[in-house]
Amino acid sequence: MTTPQELAQRWDAQQTAYVRHRAERFATIARVVARICADTASPRVLDLAGGFGSLGLAVIEQLPQARLVIADKDPVLLAIGNDLTRDRPEVEVVDVDLDDPDWHQHPVIAAEPFDAVVSSTALHWLQPEILTAVYWRLGELVRPGGIVLNGDNLAYDEHSEPTLHRITAEDDQAVQQAAFEAGTDTWDDWWKAAESVPEYADAAELRGRRWGASLHTPPPKVTLGFHQEALRSAGFREVGTVWRHLDDHVVYAVR
Repeated sequence: MTTPQELAQRWDAQQTAYVRHRAERFATIARVVARICADTASPRVLDLAGGFGSLGLAVIEQLPQARLVIADKDPVLLAIGNDLTRDRPEVEVVDVDLDDPDWHQHPVIAAEPFDAVVSSTALHWLQPEILTAVYWRLGELVRPGGIVLNGDNLAYDEHSEPTLHRITAEDDQAVQQAAFEAGTDTWDDWWKAAESVPEYADAAELRGRRWGASLHTPPPKVTLGFHQEALRSAGFREVGTVWRHLDDHVVYAVR
């Protein structure tokens, strides 16, 4: 029988096939959060749209006294996250839909300010107006001096930046081809494996109803500048990038 731990390992491998330097992205985010929280006795970290918590769990490895909230809307990933962290009282997994304007009022989310909010390869799935609203809410949820770190793929424009758009596409294709030929799951392969686990059958059925057509309909692309201006408008006093490889960015914002 496939275990949650096996699914997590296969997920990490599958995601690395789509994000060449995913481990470096995670390590950079974790180092920055550790520095921001160096003088905080019990830092509070939110892994936003975090799936089962790959990034958040990597971050708190650098922060032994940290408390982690993993927030996502996908029932299968939430179920896996609950199984993976069942014996970890410092971790809470919550069902939160960022399309809901009141998501920030979830009692666990709203309980107290966060020292850091992190996210990886997730927020680009939000419609631009929802993304802006989420950043505004983070301006309320993060303590002064706290930080938001969003690692995501922000594509080069194929019309105004055709050279780097082409190079990035070729680089992505080469990484994926090598990974899949070596036996790494594709996105679809991984989901078939997860949804075939009997314990997650109900969650898989709910997943289809909850996502609907949006599961296969990507939103309009937005630029790095869009993210930065949205964060500035939300009241973050320092905004920029802390790491980048081609179109793979870690955007940061200090409250």
